[in-house]
Amino acid sequence: MSEKREEMLKTLEDCGAAEMPIEEACLIAEITEADFQADAEARARYMIGHLKTKLAVRQSVARLAKEGVPTMVKIYLDFNKEEGGVDPFPPTAQGEAEEFEGI
Repeated sequence: MSEKREEMLKTLEDCGAAEMPIEEACLIAEITEADFQADAEARARYMIGHLKTKLAVRQSVARLAKEGVPTMVKIYLDFNKEEGGVDPFPPTAQGEAEEFEGI
C-alpha cells in the first residue's frame, strides 16, 4: 500500500473517531465522496474510527455509572434501553437500582 493511501485511510479513521460528517472527512482526506463510497477499505476505516470513539465513550459512562455518578447512571441505562439490552441494574422493591444505593 502506498504511503499516500495509508495517510488517507488514517485521516478517514481519525475523522470517523472525531465523529465528523463523511462530507467533511472526505475534504480533509482529499478524496471525493464518490471515491469514498466506492472504496470498501476507506468506508471501513472511517467506521472503525467512529466505533472506537463510541466504545471509549460507553466505557467511560459505564465506569462513572458504576462509581455512582447519577447523571452517568441515567445515560448508561438510556444507552442500554436504546440498544434493546437488558437493564443490568433492575429496580429493587424500593424502586432504586441495587448497585447504586443512595441515588
